[in-house]
Amino acid sequence: MIPQKILILYKKSAYKIYFLERKSFLFQKENSLTAREINDFKRAHEKHYQSLSKVKKILDRYAIDYHVRARGSKVDFARYEAVITVGGDGTFLEAARGLKNQFILGVNSDPQSSVGRFCSCTPESFEKVLKRFLTGKAKIKNFQRIHLDLKFGGKHYETRVLNDILVCHQNPAAMSRYSLSVNGVQEEQRSSGIWISAAAGSSGAIHSAGGKLIPQEASEIQYKPRELYRWPRRKYELTGGTLLLKRPIVITSLMRSGVVFIDGAHLKFPFHFGSKAVMTHSPRPLKIIAG
Repeated sequence: MIPQKILILYKKSAYKIYFLERKSFLFQKENSLTAREINDFKRAHEKHYQSLSKVKKILDRYAIDYHVRARGSKVDFARYEAVITVGGDGTFLEAARGLKNQFILGVNSDPQSSVGRFCSCTPESFEKVLKRFLTGKAKIKNFQRIHLDLKFGGKHYETRVLNDILVCHQNPAAMSRYSLSVNGVQEEQRSSGIWISAAAGSSGAIHSAGGKLIPQEASEIQYKPRELYRWPRRKYELTGGTLLLKRPIVITSLMRSGVVFIDGAHLKFPFHFGSKAVMTHSPRPLKIIAG
């Protein structure tokens, strides 16, 4: 199959943001970084944009219509049949939240400095993977996502999450208080926050917090409270687990200043007292071109 229209979603390099666009006073005037550190940023910048250029040239060679957008731009993903991300996992995850039934291919633009666990290829192997996709020979992986329905401050937000969700107090030193319901069992908890992850996110932060590794294409969702506060005559039932949801996971905030982080630190929402997050299996798995 040859997609009629493809989106290239790319990240801006740190060098471009801080040295070329913002011309940060911290970097330019105080010279807080060494020449070697600045050169490392510059090397990564040059490699990344060389990779982006290579991807575009290959698509031009195959006469494929595409648009290019920077990560963080307002994008109507419904216009595209497939998305190619150029960057690392952060860029891939941003695209993954916006897709329904489209295909996605992650290109790790600089494996030396960029984490690309979800990326199927590098610029050097991109054409090979693209050709397999166009001829119907590429392996397609289906990754389960979490459907998140978030109500906060009279607002409503929905998205599909491939990696993980963190609910906690906005101050990392403060106690997180919330009501948690898992498959019909409900209890109030006090902790340092709670992780919820899809299988694809099980090797990340939730694993560091004591969670289990799950095969990336598994259907289970995992949850894990962080550092549950223990006090006399109180025993928690919901201490973490991997499960196929019979009912939604529901978290209701009992915090004056809570926050919900989605797929890392870039996307977050206030989660103050009475706010509610409802998590279920997304009916739309993410279709990843694996090569």
